[in-house]
Amino acid sequence: MQPPPKPWKRAIFSSIAAVESALGRRESHSPAELLQIRNFLVLQYDSPLGSVVHATPFYEALKTAIPDAHVTVAASSMAASVLQHNPFVDHCVLTAQPFQSFLPAFRDVRQLVGTMPAGPRCIVTTIGNQRTRVAALGFGAGGGTRAGYTLAPDLYRIPLVFRPERGQIEGNLDILRALGHGIPFYEPRVFFTNLEAEYADQVLTPAVGDRRPLVAFVTQNSGGQRNQWPQDRFKQVIAKLSAECGATPLFLGTAADEKAIESLRSALPGRGISLAGKTTVPQLAAMLAQCDLVVSLDTGTFHVARAVGLPGLVIAPAWQSPREWLPVDHPRYRVLRGPSIATVPDTYCIEEVSVQQVTDAAMHLLSLFPADEFQRSSRVQRSLRR
Repeated sequence: MQPPPKPWKRAIFSSIAAVESALGRRESHSPAELLQIRNFLVLQYDSPLGSVVHATPFYEALKTAIPDAHVTVAASSMAASVLQHNPFVDHCVLTAQPFQSFLPAFRDVRQLVGTMPAGPRCIVTTIGNQRTRVAALGFGAGGGTRAGYTLAPDLYRIPLVFRPERGQIEGNLDILRALGHGIPFYEPRVFFTNLEAEYADQVLTPAVGDRRPLVAFVTQNSGGQRNQWPQDRFKQVIAKLSAECGATPLFLGTAADEKAIESLRSALPGRGISLAGKTTVPQLAAMLAQCDLVVSLDTGTFHVARAVGLPGLVIAPAWQSPREWLPVDHPRYRVLRGPSIATVPDTYCIEEVSVQQVTDAAMHLLSLFPADEFQRSSRVQRSLRR
């Protein structure tokens, strides 16, 4: 989360809001009028993959509640890669990034507003976009009801405060609830096209041509947080699943992870397949849809696996509440972590989760969700954008 704005910034935002109100330019819709809004501009400039994936339920819920809504997204490169095939988004545009080039981003957003249909609009910021520059972009977009998460609540008609214990998905859905819509829970979803599905077929068909399980492993994290699990433990889990279940491992990660993954693979009896640094987000989603299980650290790739409905387990750090990010108490998933800790040692590693725990959880999930061509196909069809 971003730190609160400095007092001088807060004073500026308060003054801007006062001037806006005095000039009669501040939207002040009644509850009934909020329900009539049909134009939505979402400013989604977050860069973590998991954060963007956790915002996808917002779009499906919005289009389900308001089928005739027009949804435009001003996006970061990560948001654009996740949302490019999303059928619940009408117009997703990669703009200049406000944190590097604010004025070009300002011009891009103003131009984007000009392409939207006439009528009242809502300018939305999901969790992960609580940045003062994003709030300034929302203000610069012109008239509209500003709603969502922000460090500049004076500029918003409906400012929300995120509560981690509710989880990121519920938090994003709360934006629509604050606008008056009765919204149930939605799972995240990431979509791909036939092009990505065919690419996954070409790569994975040799591995999934029989009933042996194809298990995706995410053994490296982004490096930004302390949530690693010892690599020798991953080796033991992979070797046991290969020996006892006939599982084929599929290694996923970024190009920066490739060296570590190759080191791990070199010690395995069956090297499996490595796609580290070789997939776009839609390709990653298509690959995961054709797997049978994911065993992962708490990373963006795990969230993509969840978004295509792939069963799995996540090895989670003890210093973070799992309810903010992870599918706790979900029948398709197991969240493995130790007792909660208040502070994170500099040398922290997830030593408190054992090989036996991970192996037992993985084998139990494979007994509940065995390798099944029909289930793979169903996941692909559910996420396929035609």
